[in-house]
Amino acid sequence: SSDLLTAGPSAATLLESIGKRIALYEREMNLVRAAKDLGPAFEKFSVEGASANFAFDRYNRHFAGQSRDTRDLGLLKELVEELKGVRKRMTAVGGKKLPEPMQKDLDLVTSNIERYQTEEREIPKAQSAGTQEDQANRFAFLANQQFALYQTFFAGQSRITRRPALLVRLVDNLRRYRTAMFDLKNKGFNSASNDGNINIVDGRIKAYEEELGEIRKTRSGVALAEIMGTLGGAANELFQSYRDDYAGKDRTSVSLENLGVLIDKLDEIRRQMEDLGRVEKNEANIKNVQIVRDYQASWVREYQQVRAAQSAAGAAKALND
Repeated sequence: SSDLLTAGPSAATLLESIGKRIALYEREMNLVRAAKDLGPAFEKFSVEGASANFAFDRYNRHFAGQSRDTRDLGLLKELVEELKGVRKRMTAVGGKKLPEPMQKDLDLVTSNIERYQTEEREIPKAQSAGTQEDQANRFAFLANQQFALYQTFFAGQSRITRRPALLVRLVDNLRRYRTAMFDLKNKGFNSASNDGNINIVDGRIKAYEEELGEIRKTRSGVALAEIMGTLGGAANELFQSYRDDYAGKDRTSVSLENLGVLIDKLDEIRRQMEDLGRVEKNEANIKNVQIVRDYQASWVREYQQVRAAQSAAGAAKALND
């Protein structure tokens, strides 16, 4: 388009963007060749590539550059398992000899699994550091995080569209924090608030386990095709939330945090659609998954642009102050 070829002061940027474009075209050509080599398997491989990218995005939003002692170990374990599943399916699709771009994708998945596993070992060390009081406060904070996730992902929502494995993850996390709080007590940490917190966490674990039973019971009585259809309806509600809160709005004034929550909610739906689709073939679900994937990819891009716009606005404000 005409607005691209302006040089002058922006010549260096222009050159860089041309370089990036050439690299992009070269990758596209490699992908076209790979698609020919792989035939119909290429489409399946691309789907797994998209799932891997969504897992990378969740890691970047929830872990990268953030303090280890406040991070959600259960989520990290889930990302590792998810990527292992992706790797297994990629390998099954591609067979022994993968075209080069595909092999690179597979290698990237493997290196990220290894990176996340390193974090998985470091997070518990960070969480059990400091004085007993530091630790007690930290485990209270971490437990509150899980309560907040329950409110966001379960409270007042249809049991049919809830992913049981997510609630299992919350319960496992709370059990871990309860054990840590109890250990402090056993080591002679005398604190009324820590004792109270143990009781609160016990109560929540019990309540969440009961809810998990209800969700499983509700879902077991519903045909897979109906669950798939209900997930489609839930996705439509999220699309509407996005339109209401983000479409056409100034990027510097929207909530970055809420956009992250929307992406995570859509991710929950997409993964369930994909899991169910592996169990039972359903044309409507195949179409729905494609739509959800496209939306999620565009929201991930939008999240990055909103974050960039807000940090630029923040920097400009700091300069003017």
